Amino acid sequence: MNQLLLLSLLLVSHVTAAQSTNPPLDPLVPIDKKLDPAWVASLTAHGEPQVSHSSDLGWIGMPVGGLFAGQLYLGGDGKLWNWDIFNGKVFTGPGHYAHPMKPSEFLPLQQGFSLKIGDRTIPLDTNGFSDVTFRGEYPIGTVRYKDSSVPLSVTLEAFSPFIPLDVEDSSLPATFMRFTLVNTSSATVEATLSGSLENAVLLRHRDAPGQRVITTVREKEFTMLECSVKQADLPVQTQPRGDILIDKSNQPPFEQLPDNGTMGLALLGEKADSSSGDQSSDLSEKLVGTLGRTVKLAPGESVAVNFLVTWYFPNLSHLPNLKEQGRWYASKFDSALGVARYVADNEKRLSDDTFLWRKTWYDSTLPTWFLDRTFVNISTMATSTSYRLKNGRYWAFEGVGDCAGTCGHVYYYGQANGRLFPVIEREQRENVDFARSQKPDGSIGFRGDRGGSGPAIDAQAGYILRALREHQVSSDDAFLKRVWPKVKLATDWLIAKDGEGSGIIRSGQHNTLDAEWFGEVPWLSGLYQAGLLAAAEMADLVHDPDYAAKCRKIAQAGKEYMAKNLFNGEYYQNKVDPAHLDSVNSGMGCEIDQVMGQSWAFQVGLPRVFPKDETVKSLESLWKYNYTPDVGPYREVNKRGRWYAMPGEAGLLMCTFPRPDWTFAQANGMGKAKNGSAMYFNECMNGFEHQVAGHMIWEGNPGSDLVTKGLAIERALHDRYGASKRNPYNEIECGDHYGRSMASYGVFLAACGFEYDGPAGHIGFAPRIHPENFKAAFTAAEGWGSFSQRIDENTMTAELAVKWGQVALRSFSLATSKKPDSVTVICEGKQIETSFETINGKTTLTFKDQVMVKAEHTLKITLKFTK
Repeated sequence: MNQLLLLSLLLVSHVTAAQSTNPPLDPLVPIDKKLDPAWVASLTAHGEPQVSHSSDLGWIGMPVGGLFAGQLYLGGDGKLWNWDIFNGKVFTGPGHYAHPMKPSEFLPLQQGFSLKIGDRTIPLDTNGFSDVTFRGEYPIGTVRYKDSSVPLSVTLEAFSPFIPLDVEDSSLPATFMRFTLVNTSSATVEATLSGSLENAVLLRHRDAPGQRVITTVREKEFTMLECSVKQADLPVQTQPRGDILIDKSNQPPFEQLPDNGTMGLALLGEKADSSSGDQSSDLSEKLVGTLGRTVKLAPGESVAVNFLVTWYFPNLSHLPNLKEQGRWYASKFDSALGVARYVADNEKRLSDDTFLWRKTWYDSTLPTWFLDRTFVNISTMATSTSYRLKNGRYWAFEGVGDCAGTCGHVYYYGQANGRLFPVIEREQRENVDFARSQKPDGSIGFRGDRGGSGPAIDAQAGYILRALREHQVSSDDAFLKRVWPKVKLATDWLIAKDGEGSGIIRSGQHNTLDAEWFGEVPWLSGLYQAGLLAAAEMADLVHDPDYAAKCRKIAQAGKEYMAKNLFNGEYYQNKVDPAHLDSVNSGMGCEIDQVMGQSWAFQVGLPRVFPKDETVKSLESLWKYNYTPDVGPYREVNKRGRWYAMPGEAGLLMCTFPRPDWTFAQANGMGKAKNGSAMYFNECMNGFEHQVAGHMIWEGNPGSDLVTKGLAIERALHDRYGASKRNPYNEIECGDHYGRSMASYGVFLAACGFEYDGPAGHIGFAPRIHPENFKAAFTAAEGWGSFSQRIDENTMTAELAVKWGQVALRSFSLATSKKPDSVTVICEGKQIETSFETINGKTTLTFKDQVMVKAEHTLKITLKFTK
């Protein structure tokens, strides 16, 4: 008898007949999705940039501070809000999806900009202008102001310097507010553009004895209002005030209070024309300073006025169970004035490189909505989810203030940080994961060196997979040589957990769904096998062929076993341990991550973990059984779980139960499970959806139904975060700006069919969307730029244009339908001696000598085919 059938009969005997019957999935999850053809067509159309107007502005909060520098939002009308730069303890939780934050609820200080024309003062927001629009292209938010009664139009571009691969200059506690004024009238107009900023130092200690001080600093490159405090000659006494509760026990000295520091507003360029001047007040009083510049514009004339907000609050001390504290920027600067000086001295380079990245990212043939959604979650690094401590260590909550410890089984989903700022991930692997977090037996606590967490199967495999990625996004093999002994030890722990060399783990398997699962779980054993293949690749590179062979043998055994025993003809299901029927387990359900090991394999160019046919059928089943255009009917019946997709919104459910032999009650251990994590099965969680969307795109051919389905899942998520409903820049799971959502960048990599190995000098592309005319950004170990290709009947041309840094190449691969007759490669006007071969639809070019493509240069490739 088939093992799955035998197991099903055994399990059914443990439940009543009523409990072993699931309500029909269709129509709760309709098989016919009835998708609007126009909506489907829009999935691959380039489309117009999404611009928010009037009533759609209220939820917008784009992070516009530097990476790891706190959290500061740009609102839809240009106001700055959610000033979480003061080292406060903030907890968010899942509730902000159903009940999004509004600026009116999170404006702890007074700040704004205004125009004065004659006797009229016009605020730069929806109160002053009738026509205000917002376009976000992270890291730059653009707000446009127009009004028929105002003779000037104003455009604001707000951002913090953001330069991929340059983590230092992308981590500044500074926000540019660049205004462009245009005279739209027929007469000359004189106007003053002013900015104001409240001195909010010691915002949470307003009853402390002391003074607020605003000092006007005039230097060659800027005029600045520097905000600071002075302590009175009395001991610190604080009291609860409003909604801010101050704990007086063990309070640090005045100078060590978490919100003590400096902040400021600077006007760049020639000296300000107007200023509120030096001021002071008691700490209990509000103190606001202003700076302004007067301009005179002839009809049609324009002028730029550039402000800069900076801050310096070094006393970070609330991160739990960490000896290290303090802000990274405190190792570089001594005040907000010091930050302003650095930015002013380097203004052109910082601005130009930031705008160059934006141009490179959006100068693409990919759909604009897709470019928006797949990139936006890197902004998580510029929120209070993410920290870089004074000693350089990266550390993160799962979401703002929630679930501490840079959780391994959350962050291994993410691809953004590892590709855009790989030094951060290399430091994390080398100095934390494979150092202080690793036990002598090789296991790694999934919450880092924070106490109270042991190993998790998915996290453990993820550390190994990410070690390979971090090697590949390096310029040489030095990192791999340093970490390999610990990576091997981590792999040995997984092999020991297997115990039989079978490629299958059967004992307790802790995972990101917060429970120990027992039995044979394709999701977790598939990740184990992917980790084995990654370890084998690394073993080859460090000349350990016996270990590489051992890992591959175990992985192959697991792959064959799962295909034979755990694939039910439609999808991979679990073989549950009958001794643990009181534990959470998706069982025979259709679970979202069932073939995730293969998804990860694509990210780092590994051989197949799951066979192609079974994998594609499993992904098709996820579409059939888990994707619904409206989650409402399903959640009406299956009520347990948090709301990350509301009635009327589409989403991919975490796990459904299409077969009669396994129910939600069984998945919940018949109510005996020790925690409530089975509720996750009824939810739509963003990071998991990104993972599946990317995997579908990886597996599909250009124009295929599977690519369309992957795009539909990604677009459904994007639409859920439309500005008319909630903040497009805050993907929420257990907390705001949830780290797992950085998986969205992996969807972009899938659309590009991107492959890269820095030490080997290899790069490749196999576009899944419009390969006949394709263009998109790329990042490498030492540089970034744009790749493009065109295909006609008998010619394929491709260009790798480096915009920043440099890219060292020894080989280049392209997706081709057949072997070319000839290949020509030119760089800087010189033809490169090249050999080539075509295998399974991929043509790989190998250069006789290393080719170094530098910034502002282009590698040009031409392939000729027989008609």
